Amino acid sequence: MPNAILALYYGWRGRPDIIYSSQVGDGHICIPLCVGIYALYHTLAVPAFFQTGVIVLLAATAVHFLFVMLFGQLPRLVGFALIGAYGWFLYHGLPR
Repeated sequence: MPNAILALYYGWRGRPDIIYSSQVGDGHICIPLCVGIYALYHTLAVPAFFQTGVIVLLAATAVHFLFVMLFGQLPRLVGFALIGAYGWFLYHGLPR
Protein backbone atom coordinates (compact mmCIF):
# COMPACT_ATOMS: atom_id res chain seq x y z
CA MET A 1 0.00 0.00 0.00
CA PRO A 2 2.74 2.58 0.74
CA ASN A 3 4.19 1.96 -2.72
CA ALA A 4 0.79 2.65 -4.30
CA ILE A 5 0.50 5.94 -2.40
CA LEU A 6 3.97 6.91 -3.59
CA ALA A 7 3.04 6.05 -7.19
CA LEU A 8 -0.20 8.05 -7.01
CA TYR A 9 1.51 11.08 -5.50
CA TYR A 10 4.29 11.26 -8.07
CA GLY A 11 1.85 10.38 -10.85
CA TRP A 12 -0.17 13.50 -10.02
CA ARG A 13 3.07 15.51 -9.92
CA GLY A 14 4.01 14.28 -13.40
CA ARG A 15 7.11 12.30 -12.40
CA PRO A 16 6.96 8.94 -14.20
CA ASP A 17 10.69 8.40 -13.58
CA ILE A 18 10.10 8.06 -9.86
CA ILE A 19 7.11 5.78 -10.42
CA TYR A 20 9.11 3.49 -12.72
CA SER A 21 12.06 3.26 -10.34
CA SER A 22 9.77 2.65 -7.36
CA GLN A 23 7.86 -0.14 -9.11
CA VAL A 24 11.02 -1.77 -10.46
CA GLY A 25 12.61 -1.65 -7.01
CA ASP A 26 9.55 -3.16 -5.39
CA GLY A 27 9.17 -5.86 -8.02
CA HIS A 28 12.83 -6.87 -8.09
CA ILE A 29 13.76 -6.56 -4.43
CA CYS A 30 10.85 -6.67 -1.99
CA ILE A 31 8.72 -9.41 -3.52
CA PRO A 32 11.54 -11.95 -4.19
CA LEU A 33 13.02 -11.18 -0.77
CA CYS A 34 9.73 -11.94 1.00
CA VAL A 35 9.15 -15.09 -1.05
CA GLY A 36 12.75 -16.20 -0.51
CA ILE A 37 12.62 -15.72 3.26
CA TYR A 38 9.36 -17.67 3.41
CA ALA A 39 10.86 -20.44 1.26
CA LEU A 40 13.76 -20.81 3.70
CA TYR A 41 11.37 -22.00 6.40
CA HIS A 42 8.47 -23.59 4.53
CA THR A 43 7.97 -25.67 1.40
CA LEU A 44 6.67 -23.40 -1.31
CA ALA A 45 4.29 -25.01 -3.79
CA VAL A 46 4.30 -23.58 -7.30
CA PRO A 47 0.74 -22.92 -8.54
CA ALA A 48 -0.55 -24.44 -11.77
CA PHE A 49 -0.63 -21.08 -13.57
CA PHE A 50 3.01 -20.24 -12.75
CA GLN A 51 4.28 -20.86 -16.30
CA THR A 52 1.46 -18.74 -17.75
CA GLY A 53 2.35 -16.01 -15.27
CA VAL A 54 5.99 -16.03 -16.36
CA ILE A 55 4.97 -15.78 -20.03
CA VAL A 56 2.60 -12.88 -19.28
CA LEU A 57 5.31 -11.15 -17.24
CA LEU A 58 7.90 -11.52 -20.01
CA ALA A 59 5.43 -10.28 -22.64
CA ALA A 60 4.49 -7.23 -20.55
CA THR A 61 8.18 -6.50 -19.95
CA ALA A 62 8.93 -6.72 -23.67
CA VAL A 63 6.01 -4.41 -24.57
CA HIS A 64 7.02 -1.91 -21.89
CA PHE A 65 10.69 -1.98 -22.92
CA LEU A 66 9.83 -1.59 -26.60
CA PHE A 67 7.67 1.50 -26.09
CA VAL A 68 10.07 3.16 -23.67
CA MET A 69 12.98 2.43 -26.03
CA LEU A 70 11.18 3.74 -29.13
CA PHE A 71 9.19 6.65 -27.69
CA GLY A 72 10.91 7.42 -24.40
CA GLN A 73 7.69 6.74 -22.50
CA LEU A 74 4.83 4.32 -22.17
CA PRO A 75 1.76 5.73 -23.97
CA ARG A 76 -1.31 6.04 -21.77
CA LEU A 77 -3.37 3.75 -24.01
CA VAL A 78 -0.73 1.01 -23.81
CA GLY A 79 -0.63 1.46 -20.03
CA PHE A 80 -4.39 0.93 -19.87
CA ALA A 81 -4.01 -2.17 -22.07
CA LEU A 82 -1.35 -3.57 -19.73
CA ILE A 83 -3.59 -2.90 -16.71
CA GLY A 84 -6.45 -4.66 -18.50
CA ALA A 85 -4.23 -7.63 -19.30
CA TYR A 86 -3.19 -7.80 -15.65
CA GLY A 87 -6.83 -7.76 -14.57
CA TRP A 88 -7.61 -10.56 -17.03
CA PHE A 89 -4.67 -12.56 -15.69
CA LEU A 90 -5.85 -12.12 -12.10
CA TYR A 91 -9.43 -13.02 -12.98
CA HIS A 92 -8.42 -16.24 -14.72
CA GLY A 93 -5.43 -17.14 -12.55
CA LEU A 94 -6.59 -16.67 -8.98
CA PRO A 95 -8.36 -19.57 -7.31
CA ARG A 96 -12.08 -19.17 -6.83
